[in-house]
Amino acid sequence: MSLWFKARKGHTLLPLALAVFAGALFAVQDNTVLLPSLVGSPQVALSLFVPVPLLAFLMAVLESRLPAAEASGVRSMTWLDNGLVTAVVGAAVLCSVLIASLQGTGAATTGGRNAAFLAGLMLIGRAWAGQAAVMLPVGWLVTVAVVGFRGNVPRPWTVIALPADDVFAAAASLVVFAIGLAAQIRSSRKTA
Repeated sequence: MSLWFKARKGHTLLPLALAVFAGALFAVQDNTVLLPSLVGSPQVALSLFVPVPLLAFLMAVLESRLPAAEASGVRSMTWLDNGLVTAVVGAAVLCSVLIASLQGTGAATTGGRNAAFLAGLMLIGRAWAGQAAVMLPVGWLVTVAVVGFRGNVPRPWTVIALPADDVFAAAASLVVFAIGLAAQIRSSRKTA
């Protein structure tokens, strides 16, 4: 298992990814930015964009493999990959809760929830687009910024723009993450 983790470059990339995630989440705090939109000019929280580097690192780790060797191997790497993704997203959730407690606001907890949602979206896309699926979370963020608000109120389908205490957003994030893990099972043995 340690050889698998080293082959994935997890020992170097994942600590860096989590450090970047935590640092960015701590830096943006509750800041918002005015973004152009088709339906007004919403105040968008900067914390929406924090999971993107984490997901880019995660995709780099998942794609640093030898597909032919893994597909022909006796042991499936699928469960290890899913465990890795779950551990990274779990660590992101823990980081966001810790940072929210340090800052005294609940806004930072959206970083972990959004990381779970966007990671699930990325894994779903990875099943059919491969490494290019790393752009799906970015596309979702752009779509949310452009058409996801009615004034300054986020629409329910955006999920990531909803408040930290929104039950629907938490449930949707868990469901999309679970579907992404299931899609990972199907796609991890593909060689191309």
